[in-house]
Amino acid sequence: MQNKNLIYLLPFTLIFLFVYPVICAESPLKPARLTCDNLVNPLGIDSGTPRLGWQFISTEKSQVQSAYEIVISDKAENINRAEGNVWKSGKVQSAQSVNVSKSVALKLFTKYYWRVRVYDGGDEASEWSEIASFETAMLNDDDWTAKWIGDGKKNPDNDEDYFKDDRMPLFRKEFPATKAIASARLYISGVGYYEAYLNGKKISDLVLDPGWTTYKKQVLYAVHDITSLLQKGQNVAGVMLGNGWWNPLPIKLFGRWDLRNYQQTERPCLKAEIRITYSDQSVDVIPTDGSWESAQGPIVRNNVYLGEHYDARLEQDGWNTLKPDKKNWTRAAEVPGPAGRLSVQMQPPIKITNIVKPVRIAQISS
Repeated sequence: MQNKNLIYLLPFTLIFLFVYPVICAESPLKPARLTCDNLVNPLGIDSGTPRLGWQFISTEKSQVQSAYEIVISDKAENINRAEGNVWKSGKVQSAQSVNVSKSVALKLFTKYYWRVRVYDGGDEASEWSEIASFETAMLNDDDWTAKWIGDGKKNPDNDEDYFKDDRMPLFRKEFPATKAIASARLYISGVGYYEAYLNGKKISDLVLDPGWTTYKKQVLYAVHDITSLLQKGQNVAGVMLGNGWWNPLPIKLFGRWDLRNYQQTERPCLKAEIRITYSDQSVDVIPTDGSWESAQGPIVRNNVYLGEHYDARLEQDGWNTLKPDKKNWTRAAEVPGPAGRLSVQMQPPIKITNIVKPVRIAQISS
């Protein structure tokens, strides 16, 4: 009787041995290095149609993607379970893995989480990817609270006067952070160029921001995570401006073209907004406006062709700290600013990659 039972069980055992590995087979493909708008976990996008992309890791050769599945959520707990309350694409038969886009209803200043899984040539599903994220910034010009501000001075009437000393403006604003801070962001554009500080520390290692555009059509702004630089209680933001391409010298390129005749130009100006989210989800916004203070800085000349003249005797002591020498400070002036649309700067930033120190400094006698 036992042998008879074994005979009956043998076919089912063979079926289990051969079919179970197929049922439980996992795709050798796995999506990796997820990007949104070609950036890894961007802090600011200003489009309702984020462009998603991914690369692959594979344990086998000659693998292809036959389909993908994406989930997006504004809740981390949802995405941990691969559930999307913002978008769930379902299984999409496609080999596309770059610029995968879908128009979705995104909210301002919100962090979104997303994952993707792919199917190989044999239609086997991969594991879900690691969790990626993106944040929205301003989606329209009207979403800005900040105003363009400047030092209130006018540019010279005569070309030769542009080559004289013209001290660049400094701006500062003291503000409180009243509760436990969950996160904070700085949205900033300063044309021509700017350097931004918070509580005396430079907010990033980027230089020559923002990128050069046709200012009457488009102006770029950057988004910075400043959570670690803020403190509960009183804080101070400081910004230094330069001319850049927004206020160039009246030099004729190739002896023919004066850039000032083709580009929208004016004196350096600033538009910025600090957004603090507290642990109780309440929000404070500190925008640039006429309540900011302005003073002349130690940079007396600066130009993209002729370099920079810095006079340390003119430094404003403690200007970007809570203990400034405020005797030369006045109110900032609200100004029209560039006419172009403000857009998030998405290109790779310019950074200092190496500092070359002199071996020896010596004065050679004549």
